[in-house]
Amino acid sequence: MAKETLRLESFDPYDLWSTAIGVKIREQYYNGKLIGKVGAITLGVLDWLTPTITRSLTGAQPKAYPIVIAHEILRLHQLGQLNDQLASTLFFQLTESAAESPEKTDYSWGLGFSWMSKNGLYPDTIPFVTHTPYAMEALLVLSSYPSVNEKAMQTFLNTWGFLESLRTMYQSDNQLALSYAPIDEPRMVINANSYAAFAYALHAVHGHKQNRRYALDKVKKISQWIIEQQHDDGSWDYYADKDPGNFIDCFHSCFVIKNLLKVQNLLPEISTSSQAAISKGWKFIQTRFYDDESKLCRRFIVKQIKDPYVWDLYDQAEYLGLLIEFNEIEKARHFDKHVCASFSNKNDWYCKLDIFGLKRGQNFQRWGIAPFKLARSKLFTEKGEA
Repeated sequence: MAKETLRLESFDPYDLWSTAIGVKIREQYYNGKLIGKVGAITLGVLDWLTPTITRSLTGAQPKAYPIVIAHEILRLHQLGQLNDQLASTLFFQLTESAAESPEKTDYSWGLGFSWMSKNGLYPDTIPFVTHTPYAMEALLVLSSYPSVNEKAMQTFLNTWGFLESLRTMYQSDNQLALSYAPIDEPRMVINANSYAAFAYALHAVHGHKQNRRYALDKVKKISQWIIEQQHDDGSWDYYADKDPGNFIDCFHSCFVIKNLLKVQNLLPEISTSSQAAISKGWKFIQTRFYDDESKLCRRFIVKQIKDPYVWDLYDQAEYLGLLIEFNEIEKARHFDKHVCASFSNKNDWYCKLDIFGLKRGQNFQRWGIAPFKLARSKLFTEKGEA
């Protein structure tokens, strides 16, 4: 078991886009330059048709991504397969994958590679509020294992500095929106703030006592801001604005619901304000993203990009997780079986299905595979699946 579960390195859908040329192409693309559009199409086609050759030519290497390590810790613990020795090994891997910090005692996690987005360039040393909470959850799990009990708990406590380093992008008497990373950013990201609310909720319950009331206040204000961004139909945009490039997709929508649910579980008093938004959002996801004919979840409702992929495992992973959280176990069982048949072949998993129905992204763990395996572990154990 130990040898199998420690093979966490994998290639990734963003291998080519995190290279120097990939970053430059994306920058030119977001600036509306023709060379950027041509470059994006060329690199995208190469990645689609010749992924292995292209990665070899660009020197891409498989990596153990921070979020995959965190998911594996949570999955093995959920299945009862995480022993004291393995907990120690994975704790070391998790802390080694942490982002650089100006303070030696601060801990946070990011993508693990450079990324050019609509918000600008995020170097590989920058931590994200969308990634750090998974590591925080993993650290709390690891703190129950004697070999790393004190170290894991102290590392969790040391994530406080990262949360406090996030920029305030909007603030009123009862609302708050923070940045995606501890840098100046032009646009507010809604799902990122749901992660911030969850991270502060973890500190409101498990953090230093002197920080708990303050953390609770942050949770309430961030949650209220998220609720205010919801459309009447239950949907959330990716960005909290109407500027070009905005979109509504499945797995980011699921993230918002998932994190609001986690906040409620930690702090039941929050449910008074958030339950209606959760119910409305879940209804939107079920009615607009789930496709009865294919029995899979669509990628987008509002889309700004074109690519050759029709279905994405990440959407299915997050939808499965929500089915379990909402106790729709029979639906979850049927959905799980159909997703497995669509995205796996024997021991191999794939992240995407293209326009020809071909499986793509073989064993690219970070993009949907690790999250789907974690959701399945909950189906097999917590909810009584045989």
